[in-house]
Amino acid sequence: MATGNTPSPSLSSSPPCIYDVHCHIHERPENLDASLATGRVFGSNSVCFCTQATQYTDWDDVVRLKDQHKWRIIPAFGVHPWFVERVLSGEIPFGWQDRLRKLLQSHGGVLGECGLDKIAKNPSTQKVYPFEPQIHLFKEQLAIAHELSVPISVHCVRAFGALVDALKEAAAKDALPPRIMLHSYSGSPDMLRQILLKGELGRHMYVSFSWFVNGRNEQKSRECIAAVPDDRLLVESDLYSADDAFSALELIIRLVAGARGWTLDEACCNLAGNSRTFFGM
Repeated sequence: MATGNTPSPSLSSSPPCIYDVHCHIHERPENLDASLATGRVFGSNSVCFCTQATQYTDWDDVVRLKDQHKWRIIPAFGVHPWFVERVLSGEIPFGWQDRLRKLLQSHGGVLGECGLDKIAKNPSTQKVYPFEPQIHLFKEQLAIAHELSVPISVHCVRAFGALVDALKEAAAKDALPPRIMLHSYSGSPDMLRQILLKGELGRHMYVSFSWFVNGRNEQKSRECIAAVPDDRLLVESDLYSADDAFSALELIIRLVAGARGWTLDEACCNLAGNSRTFFGM
């Protein structure tokens, strides 16, 4: 990460495109043109962002960003578990599933962000978001991703048992999406090795790490990174500001490289190839 006037280190050769596979830069579009023009990751400006809508009302923001910035933006549309109450209340209108289908059919990309969260609270009520409706909401989106054969980006916090149950239920019906990304993975290395990366689930699974989340416990994150096969690792910023995302990507790529024993060149090349495969490029 560059600090002050010290230039960010460059890679030894021209790197492939670096992919931020999960971010929310559509929520802070101010000065985005300048950020995309000047931002660098290890000296490279060839960075592509998968910006993930979360609450129905921001789906059009992602479309506008994609229209403005073309190849720099991979769109993602979904309903995050933190907004499950808006589905229940009707604030997210009945029939949102059809609009989600149309957006994915028209613009491609990823279904996300969606998932399960057992600890987040509604800031207005200070109550944990209701969990059973989250499961229903997640299963609906899981089914749409399978139906349209698009990858899915999954948020999971303290809910891996329920996540595995939902995924295994879909697998038993041969109804998993083609590729599943666990974003900013916060579970254990054993959960990866023993369940998520084994058998039918493992054939679909990718695991992504961010400095924003995984930098909080570097030792655990190194163990988790080491548990993921080389060809299933992804990196992300999980941030709202493109300026912040560039530096955060450098930090997480360094962490991945160190955990895998890769050079920075190897890390960038391997991660770029994995990202293209996940996105179906």
